[in-house]
Amino acid sequence: MVIGDFFMVKGSRRGGRVRDKWRDKQWLFIDSPNSFGDFGGHHINYLPITDPNTAIGRVVENTLFDIKKQDPADHKTKVFLEIEKINEGVARTIFKGHEYGKEFLRSLVRRGSSMITHIHNYTTNDGYEFRVEIIAFSQRRINSSKKHELRRVIHQLLSEKIPQWDLNTFIKQVTDDNSEFNREILEKGRKIALLRHIGIKKTKLISSPKSSIEKVDAENQAENKETPVNVETAA
Repeated sequence: MVIGDFFMVKGSRRGGRVRDKWRDKQWLFIDSPNSFGDFGGHHINYLPITDPNTAIGRVVENTLFDIKKQDPADHKTKVFLEIEKINEGVARTIFKGHEYGKEFLRSLVRRGSSMITHIHNYTTNDGYEFRVEIIAFSQRRINSSKKHELRRVIHQLLSEKIPQWDLNTFIKQVTDDNSEFNREILEKGRKIALLRHIGIKKTKLISSPKSSIEKVDAENQAENKETPVNVETAA
């Protein structure tokens, strides 16, 4: 190819019509999960997508305020929702977990105080397993024995409460700062040490009854697909 032909080809590519990818996008309304009770099943956000089928399973981030639209303090809590089903441009979602925003978490850190964390998996009475992380900040530094005692009390309370809750109750108790659980854990924690803050920093859905059923079905299918042994050949 001569130099002139090269520039002609290059120029023709530049002069070609550029496809606007945004024109191919569809706007998908995101609904809050029904597990939020009165706050569930409402449009809280919208998402540009190319293919609805590829959007299923995608996790989107919102704030608790986007869902409840009541207390401005809920802006500090991020909520993660997974798109489960799409129908006529509306996405149905499930609760995947929540966590404190980074700015709020930084505001809790103080010099001369101790930070105590506790992370463990717990399962609700309807079969949803969550990894729960609790964080506490003391007014002054505390010794290892008090930290250990605080973690023990936290674990005991979580082990007692969460197996009694269904998914709806779990979400309300862990995301609401004024919930009965948050008040109780603060009361018990302050009997051990002088605390500035204690709360559920993060939750993450590990498994659900649906995923467990799908896992069993997949294992059964895998067993059925195993190559059968030829008895005559084996003999």
